[in-house]
Amino acid sequence: MPVVPGFLERLAFRANLAPSAILDVHGAASLHAVALADELGVLAALDGPQSVSSLAAALACEEDALRRLLDALVAVGYADRSGDEYWRTRTTERWLTEGGDANLAPFARFWVEVVLPYWREHAARAVREGDPGGSLYEWLGDDEAAWATTQAGFRAAASLLVDPVADALGDVSGARVLDLGGGHGAYAVELARRGASVTLVDRPPALEPAREAAAEAGVDVRFVGGDYLTDDLWRRLVDPDLDSDFDPDTGPDGADDADAGYDLVLLFNVLHGHSPAEAATLLDRAAAALAHGGKLAILDQFGRGGRSSLADVGVALIDLTYLITLGGGTLDADAVNRRLGDAGLSAVETRTFRRAPGVKLLRVEAPYPDRN
Repeated sequence: MPVVPGFLERLAFRANLAPSAILDVHGAASLHAVALADELGVLAALDGPQSVSSLAAALACEEDALRRLLDALVAVGYADRSGDEYWRTRTTERWLTEGGDANLAPFARFWVEVVLPYWREHAARAVREGDPGGSLYEWLGDDEAAWATTQAGFRAAASLLVDPVADALGDVSGARVLDLGGGHGAYAVELARRGASVTLVDRPPALEPAREAAAEAGVDVRFVGGDYLTDDLWRRLVDPDLDSDFDPDTGPDGADDADAGYDLVLLFNVLHGHSPAEAATLLDRAAAALAHGGKLAILDQFGRGGRSSLADVGVALIDLTYLITLGGGTLDADAVNRRLGDAGLSAVETRTFRRAPGVKLLRVEAPYPDRN
């Protein structure tokens, strides 16, 4: 696990007798060590006691250099050692490898390889001017490798919540689901596995990992590449077989279109990256895309964690990250509810999740009643 000071060290830090900022330096180095270990295949290889020489041969690493990396992993609690043999700890088994509760190693690599380099280029401007001068997604451009790393990171983070969020959405068997900005595909694939007919929309470079995930899971997901804020794309989304015109501001046209649109529209970790005006437009269009009796689901970071100091730290740092990478921020619940009201919507249920402090799931009713 990350660096945890001992009892006497904690006392010294609390009394300001030692420079506690050194823990931030150690934490940064630990993050990079985990990302490097995942990149080199070390975490996957440590599924039982392994000698350094055998690991070095298997992973094509210089033996002494690999030993130093392994010793660093031991120091921060991600590996154990006896003599010349190393193996991964239960923490690593559960949270940093496939087959555990969640594999967050790709999330660590996303931070090291994508987020932090972007920070170095844009953080100062973002704080001085209130805007980073672009977004992380624009910065990624057409770099397929960087997009793959990004979506793998998003998917890893989502793995903490996929099951509880899908459970909270209820029975989706036979439902028509529109996942806006769900590029990594974790939620789309899970809902398709549970019997939903899912359409996923995101930028074209973001979709390939989701296609691979759907193929691996053996489920059908319809993928649409484009910008969900553009009118042409939006008209295509409501129903590809709908003959009547579709007004993105009013919804399907005519009584015969009562069954057009989607039973459930997802805005999962999307609104925090948009300006208030864009968010309002997106909510209007999401409402218009719903079939009669449909529901909108919003999953995002809201305000401060509130339940613990660690939660407050996590949400505050995420808020800063959203500013630097997207020019956005964590959401204000009152502001979101006002926007929902402006779109004729109202939240009927709010869920929180122990594994993700600050994250809330809002289930929102459509602006018209169920006619069935």
